Amino acid sequence: MNDISNNRYFVLLKKKKISFQVLDSMNIVIFKKEALIENYSIDNIYFLTEKFLNKNIFEIEKNLKSFIKEIYIIFESDFFFEAGSSIKYTIQKTNFIYDNINDILLEMKNQFKKFSSRNEIIHMVVDKYILDGYTYETLPEIDHNKNLVIQANFICLNEEITKNFKKIFSKYQISVNKILSYNFLK
Repeated sequence: MNDISNNRYFVLLKKKKISFQVLDSMNIVIFKKEALIENYSIDNIYFLTEKFLNKNIFEIEKNLKSFIKEIYIIFESDFFFEAGSSIKYTIQKTNFIYDNINDILLEMKNQFKKFSSRNEIIHMVVDKYILDGYTYETLPEIDHNKNLVIQANFICLNEEITKNFKKIFSKYQISVNKILSYNFLK
């Protein structure tokens, strides 16, 4: 029997259709409902998403025998943009802990947000690590007295777009857990 508490809810907004899907804990689609899109403009996407929810959400919840509390949006759009950034860190301790990398990445993310406040980071992808001039795709072993540079790309979306989606779903008491880029996931 499927435990509905482990279900995940997705709205896929592609250039030709809106698709609502429910995945169970084994990532199997257990429910799917779709509608076609003819005019793919951002205002029309907002309108059609709200229309889709208004027409279908109560039926979907009734079929699932569960209220939808949070959802993931996978959005196919040309509004996403990519920005690169890097940060340099000098490792001076012999007991450098790899958890420090998370702190470095968080600092990098915070710096990006500080100077790009009207955009929301959707994905952060570490491109490469440079340790004392040598480039690595994965984090190498690190000794003390080394210089580490981390280069990353941020895939972003204007915060006005994310706010509008959150507002639409909040009308149905659904919170948007995350907005994801369809092209990046593909």
